[in-house]
Amino acid sequence: MEEIVVSKEKQDLFLKNLRKKTDESHKRLEENRYSKAILDPSVTLADYQTYIAKLYGVTRACERDIFPEIASVLPDLEERYKSGLIVKDLANTGFSRIAIDNIPVFQFTTTGIAKALGVMYVLEGSTLGGKFLYQQINHTLGLNSETGAAYFWGYGQKTGMLWKRFISSLAEFAVEENCEQEIIKSAVHTFTTIDKWLNEAEIIF
Repeated sequence: MEEIVVSKEKQDLFLKNLRKKTDESHKRLEENRYSKAILDPSVTLADYQTYIAKLYGVTRACERDIFPEIASVLPDLEERYKSGLIVKDLANTGFSRIAIDNIPVFQFTTTGIAKALGVMYVLEGSTLGGKFLYQQINHTLGLNSETGAAYFWGYGQKTGMLWKRFISSLAEFAVEENCEQEIIKSAVHTFTTIDKWLNEAEIIF
């Protein structure tokens, strides 16, 4: 019983450190001009399409490159595919099929479960934050989960549950495998990488 309590304390400490040490890079990503444009009351449909098209490049790469690495830790990965929702949103808002097919896709070169979980922490966190962005886009552009905002609707009513399930698995693995710092470094690097990708990925309408 004592061993379980100690493990839980270590897991809680890891999650606290993870949030603390990724705070700066996370805030920097939130300050990215593309991230800020979505929250502007004067956001245009083109702004929105550009943003989610850039996110598609990262989301699709995560599913292709990261998911296979962490399948043994997260058995519910089938519920976490979201790149198809961006394709649906772009199509529903008038993005041409040719333009969708030409969206650049990032490539994660991360190897190993710990580093892959650091990437996944950032992507799953964005899904949690997507609930707020959904409200903004629904208010400013009038889009909903059926007309062009399915990606930010994310897992819908299951978003909170899937986040808690992920965080639990993440913390348990980090402590049991003694790879807390490796996960944290990977998460910081991922925030920085996505910030750079948003600035550099070229979207052609």
